[in-house]
Amino acid sequence: MRYEVLSGDARIGWSELEFGDPPMGVAHGRFHPSDLYRASSHAGPNADLRARPEGSEQFFQPSAGVFIEDLSSEFGPEGIEVNVIGLDAGTYERVFPHHLKKYEEQFHSK
Repeated sequence: MRYEVLSGDARIGWSELEFGDPPMGVAHGRFHPSDLYRASSHAGPNADLRARPEGSEQFFQPSAGVFIEDLSSEFGPEGIEVNVIGLDAGTYERVFPHHLKKYEEQFHSK
């Protein structure tokens, strides 16, 4: 599943949000920028970003926001990550059940 990242109405990239921390309500993953992405404007704590499942009209409502960490100058294109921080439990359970399953499995392994 892909998740779009927008700045205003501009789609600046996407992520699979392939990693998660369910107790913290965090989903994160590698960010794949579009031609509209500018690290100077979109990375860091002052960017006003939104995220949603690709093709959906419903944006996530994370309590702490959506942030891009851009370390591409040191690590290349794979050095850009997006974080969605502070998702409520209901949204997390509905959208990221695979992260919950992986988290719970660590307590039940033999």
